[in-house]
Amino acid sequence: MELSVEPSAGYRGSMASTAKPGKKIRGEIESLPSGSLRVRVYAGVDPLTGKRHYLTDVIPPGPKAEDLAERARTRLLSEVDERRSARTNATVSRLLDRYLEVIKVEYTTRVGYERLVRLHIRPVLGKLPIGRVNGETIDSLYAQLRKCRVRCGGRSFVEHREAGDHECDAKCRPHRCEPLSEATLRQIHNVLSGAFARAVKWNWIGVNPVKQAEAPTAPPPQPEPPTTAQAGRIAAEAWKDPDWGMLVWLAMVTGARRGELCALRWDRIDFGTSVIDIRSSIAQSAGRIWEKDTKTHQRRRIVVDEQTLALLRAYLRHRAEQAEALEIGLPPDAFVFSPARMAGSG
Repeated sequence: MELSVEPSAGYRGSMASTAKPGKKIRGEIESLPSGSLRVRVYAGVDPLTGKRHYLTDVIPPGPKAEDLAERARTRLLSEVDERRSARTNATVSRLLDRYLEVIKVEYTTRVGYERLVRLHIRPVLGKLPIGRVNGETIDSLYAQLRKCRVRCGGRSFVEHREAGDHECDAKCRPHRCEPLSEATLRQIHNVLSGAFARAVKWNWIGVNPVKQAEAPTAPPPQPEPPTTAQAGRIAAEAWKDPDWGMLVWLAMVTGARRGELCALRWDRIDFGTSVIDIRSSIAQSAGRIWEKDTKTHQRRRIVVDEQTLALLRAYLRHRAEQAEALEIGLPPDAFVFSPARMAGSG
């Protein structure tokens, strides 16, 4: 239901003359002590908080302030009308389902998106028509998740290890609020932003409400690499197992990701030029393992030192001896760190 807001005490009467007799003016323009004009337009009731939501704008003082305020009022009214006049009755759940159908992302990224939708977005926003979602709705969701990832609202309850009748044990414990990290909130924001951006392109809705919400800011990474002494102790312990030692050594000297090292093949190591070619990565999810692009979708060529090359040569001989003992051979494209796939890509 749309609410017509009566002009406030500070409303400029010269603007009221544009309204037709007997018709209430939507929105209000009021004077602030600073001389600025504040424009405010009613945009409906927030479905999460139950509070009235307003779109606002502040016009600085000046000879054209009244004209600019009227233009701002018209623009804000247009935003409200565009949002309310959604071209479809689709819910947020329907939009998310359609969005996940059409986006082109890596399998692991898709799994992450689906998890965020299932746990944090659909339970709160899923049943809402897309036309009822606004910036305050989304900000309210983020505020709840910053307090508790299950949005408990401060109530006490027991988190059971499984649903249905069962005998409680140590895994069933009183709920303790755990906030969702800013990095995860940022991912949720990206999912919602992408879905509503598609809704605008598809003419399902006129305005992307996510743009009116405060985007969570992921904290900057704060890596704590081991000291030289610590790295030495780690390497010494790892070398008690040649396979583990070579993997840890390469991780330290190249900075390659774990999945990239798992995807490394012998024919991507050039012993003549001392170059390791990083071009793919191994991914794993729900028991499935596959080779894919690197995280940045970029190929990297890393130059390594003579000591590392010597270790790799020795490790290659070690792997060849293992393959010979199994009578399977070691082809040039065999994975460096996969004894189960010495036969390579063929």
